[in-house]
Amino acid sequence: MSLIDHPVGLRKHEITRGWFILAMALVGIAVGASSLLFYSIGVFFEPLQREFNWNRGQISGALIYLTAGLVVSGPVVGSLIDRFGARIVALISIPLLVLSMVGLGSLNESISAFYALFFAAGCFGGGTTPVVYTRVVNANFSASRGLALGIVLAGGGISALALPPLLASQIASFGWHAGFIVLAALAAVAWPLVYFGFRDLEGAMQPTRTVTAGAGRWEALRSRVFWTIAIGFLAVAAAISGTVVHLVPLLRDAGVPLSTAAGVASLIGVGVIAGRVLIGWGIDRIFAPYVACTVFLVAAAGCALLNYGGAQGAPVAALLIGFAFGAEIDLIAYLTARYFGMRNYGFLYGLAYSLFSVGAAAGPAVMGRLFDLNKNYEAALWLMVACLVFGALSLGTLPRFVGTSDNEMQGTS
Repeated sequence: MSLIDHPVGLRKHEITRGWFILAMALVGIAVGASSLLFYSIGVFFEPLQREFNWNRGQISGALIYLTAGLVVSGPVVGSLIDRFGARIVALISIPLLVLSMVGLGSLNESISAFYALFFAAGCFGGGTTPVVYTRVVNANFSASRGLALGIVLAGGGISALALPPLLASQIASFGWHAGFIVLAALAAVAWPLVYFGFRDLEGAMQPTRTVTAGAGRWEALRSRVFWTIAIGFLAVAAAISGTVVHLVPLLRDAGVPLSTAAGVASLIGVGVIAGRVLIGWGIDRIFAPYVACTVFLVAAAGCALLNYGGAQGAPVAALLIGFAFGAEIDLIAYLTARYFGMRNYGFLYGLAYSLFSVGAAAGPAVMGRLFDLNKNYEAALWLMVACLVFGALSLGTLPRFVGTSDNEMQGTS
């Protein structure tokens, strides 16, 4: 029996053949703008509060400006990728992200400068996000697409696992300025990998022929499917990102030492890594929206556990939330490709990712504001539970995929 006739054999063949692509994309996502700034900002709360007297709402509000940059850059970056390929976009964007990180390391007491640099990181670092790397993966994997996306998007889990303890130690030894310089050095790692590793890869280079299979832009934007995906994941992103960013401050309020709180927060990374691989494996075999619905309800249980269990339940809650956090971005990439094909993948995924980023920024800001009003996180956590339940139930209404080929336009009715 040939590989084409044997789906399991084809999946294994794709993963074995494409391991180098997966490794490059995994590292790129781990050191991209969204991973580095999102997973690190919670560790900067205490030193920035102490030095500049900013409150938590102000500090977490920086993610709104990061998101604004990502919203501006997302569709533009996606369109450029569709036209010129992912490689050239990433090679231009990575150095600009590094400069933004260096600027943060030189910050003074100006909150406006803090926000402006987060905006610059999102705007000019848009070519370091999963919009770039999932384009390459989707172009080179078909039968094992879900698992491949899960593997590379585990890069965010590696950041969630490694950044809190790494930055906590650097900040304790050299101050918060050094923490941002470490982030700049990590961001620079991706440049040689993209330059040498993405040569001559489909999706990474400028297209040599017109891709006609898939939905047109306006056809997709008029469909219920696209907006169900976009709004459902916006709600989920708000809930999970808000909880993740405020986990360290929540534990500090409960009297947990910073090093221990950072260690608990790093368990989110364990959940992300496990979640992205297992969920990726699952959506190759089970209808993806059903997987999403189940996983996000599990995350809702994790948020509820933080309210009921406090510091004692935090390790389990971190794992549950991290497991769900391993689902959003790869599910958006998978569903975009499956429902709408690859013709306008960059633009459509870039737009969906931008809206996802809106939720990812709004969640921490709303939680920070609710904390400042109530002096505790109880109301904020219940709001996050409601967002997760809404997102789960919305995604559960998506229709079955149409057709058997990943190159066909999927159901957009």
